[in-house]
Amino acid sequence: SLVNGQVLNFLGVSTGLIQGGMTEDERRRQYDNDVVWVSNQEIGFDYLRDHLSMTSSGVVLGDSWDSRFCLVDEADSIFIDEARTPLIISESVDADGTKFSNAKILADNLQPISLLQPPPWDPRHPFDSLFEVKDGGSWVQYVTSAVMAKELFKPGVDYAIGPESISIIDAFSGRVLEGRKYKDGLHQAIEAKEGITVSKQSRVIAKVTYQAFFGMFKDLSAMTGTAKTSEVELKDVYDLEVVRVPTALPVARRDYKDVVFKTRRAADEALVKEVVAAGGRPVLVGTTSVEQSERIVARLQEEGVKAELLNADAKNAPRESEIVAQAGRVGRVTVATNMAGRGTDIKLGGDAGIMAQIYLRSKLVEAKVLAEGEEAFLPATPEEGYFPVDTPEFDGEISKVASDLKKLGLTAASLSQVLSVACDATPGSDDPDYVTLARAVFEGVEASFKDVLAAEVSEVKRLGGLYVMGTNRHESPRIDRQLRGRAGRQGDPGSSRFFLSFEDDMFKVFGGDKLAKMLEVFRVSEDMPIEAESVTKTLDDVQLKVEENYREIRDNVRTFDEVLNGQRMVIYQRRMRMLGRGGEFGDLIEEMAGEVVDDIIAGAGKGGKEVGKIAELIVQFFPQLGGIVGSGELEKYKGRGSEMSQFLRLAVGEAVGAKRAATKEFDKKAQYLTLLALDNAWSQHLNNMESLVESVTLRGYRGLDPKIEYQQDGFELFKGLEGTIRRNAVFSLMNQ
Repeated sequence: SLVNGQVLNFLGVSTGLIQGGMTEDERRRQYDNDVVWVSNQEIGFDYLRDHLSMTSSGVVLGDSWDSRFCLVDEADSIFIDEARTPLIISESVDADGTKFSNAKILADNLQPISLLQPPPWDPRHPFDSLFEVKDGGSWVQYVTSAVMAKELFKPGVDYAIGPESISIIDAFSGRVLEGRKYKDGLHQAIEAKEGITVSKQSRVIAKVTYQAFFGMFKDLSAMTGTAKTSEVELKDVYDLEVVRVPTALPVARRDYKDVVFKTRRAADEALVKEVVAAGGRPVLVGTTSVEQSERIVARLQEEGVKAELLNADAKNAPRESEIVAQAGRVGRVTVATNMAGRGTDIKLGGDAGIMAQIYLRSKLVEAKVLAEGEEAFLPATPEEGYFPVDTPEFDGEISKVASDLKKLGLTAASLSQVLSVACDATPGSDDPDYVTLARAVFEGVEASFKDVLAAEVSEVKRLGGLYVMGTNRHESPRIDRQLRGRAGRQGDPGSSRFFLSFEDDMFKVFGGDKLAKMLEVFRVSEDMPIEAESVTKTLDDVQLKVEENYREIRDNVRTFDEVLNGQRMVIYQRRMRMLGRGGEFGDLIEEMAGEVVDDIIAGAGKGGKEVGKIAELIVQFFPQLGGIVGSGELEKYKGRGSEMSQFLRLAVGEAVGAKRAATKEFDKKAQYLTLLALDNAWSQHLNNMESLVESVTLRGYRGLDPKIEYQQDGFELFKGLEGTIRRNAVFSLMNQ
């Protein structure tokens, strides 16, 4: 964004960048620019937070954000892979211990029956109420969690019992996972099962799916290297046509057939032998787990091959740019976890620019330009031999830069920003002298590195370019193609191959154990590779089935969310109007108070017949009318709801007016309490709708269409939402 931003700024276009940790004011200023770089999660959560803000000054996106042109990078990852999980903001709330306890009693008394014989009781009767969503949710989630806790989760195996809590046991390591909890009420159900006080659980207060969020943009476009296989879904869901752009240069990469072994150990051994035989050619090994990457690195070291480790481990994260910059050099072996999703190019012969920036940073850190304690937040200086050549001729200029920077007391983040401007941005007329000098040093070091690396680039190409080796097929063929695509970029030579085993998850789930047994019968040795078209085709078919399964999940998410999204748009538009009313909010309260009167008459008052109940509720909502409105005053209007409404609306209007006159900053308080009432009611509605999804899914076993049931019941739940908001808002304000 920094480099492109310089070009756009030169053309008179303002640019902004949204990053985690920014304040509301910083975010608002960045969003006000013509072009803004922002991650999908950052803008999604900004949208949700805007609709939880209690003041208009807390809104960062602005009024017309959805009318801007939206361009999404890595579109298949965001639109497809991440679309199964909505963005959620939640809060911790007290769990309903009574419901969990009662569900536990019910689960304990469930009896196994044969579906071939009718049970001695009517099995339908006790379960009818499970499908209803009322009083804060259905019983389905509680009973389902209780049954799972009873039948599937065992103490000492799945969880450990403490004096006041339970802790999850990691199935792979056997260690207790401190601070982790099962979700969807399962953790609380296990606590109830073990007689432990039920802990708090999370409650959703705001939620949106990527399908709904990006669907709000008036103009939406996207780019990715692997969209063709998902073009039908991208058209159906996002109304986006997929157009293939021809490569600038012919693809020179060779993709070898997969080789499959009986065991994972044998596959890894074959991979290690292939790395050793590469003869100085740079190799990238892609794994799917941290444990596997560490195991392969250890095995390579036993063979005398030094390999760099790039995975999710915190100790390796700071060195990522350092490792990637070297990954295309002669003799380099890099073992990376989930490299396909890192979005980083590996340049053949090494990246002189990144290495020059690391060189300059290391020299400045050695010169003590950072404030005390800040050095710990930057990667350590690379080991000896990392840089292609030493450049002592620049030491004098570096000392001058360091002298100026020492006066600033820089943090690690500030130094990184200085280096970004000096190394990546075009020169500016307002650049400080130390930035100008640092840029000159960077350009000189980069040129020196390029001169040395030029011969290495030619050597790597002669050897065949980068060799990408994969250890597992992913569930999506797109991820496999992304990994292969790390080699042979921009017309460079390269090759790829996957080393698989019948013990891999993809085989296990879809009959790999049967294939392994067949190999035993035919006495196929453990280290004999199998390069059969039938095996590769089987894996391709498995991936298609998995993709289809995930698409069904996304379709279900979208179908259910279409109902909720319509409701969300109504609520959020109403909330934004409330947020902008400011000083006129008292008029809205008077209007809502009159509607509360009608709610009372039509509901508890049965159209004006229950005058005693009506008078009681009116005084509860409007204590100021105590002694003024009673059964005696309402008796003459009994059975005449319209006339009673006129009388009570007049009295209530006077009560609100008196409250308004006597309360300092009445409009501000009224706005706050109304927004709070709306947020609480909407949060409860979200959780009710989540319970409804579970409920209607079970109704499918009764021959009912879950989607139609969800639409109908969801509409009924939403109809009562507006009344709940106004009653809670008026009650809170008038009883202060």
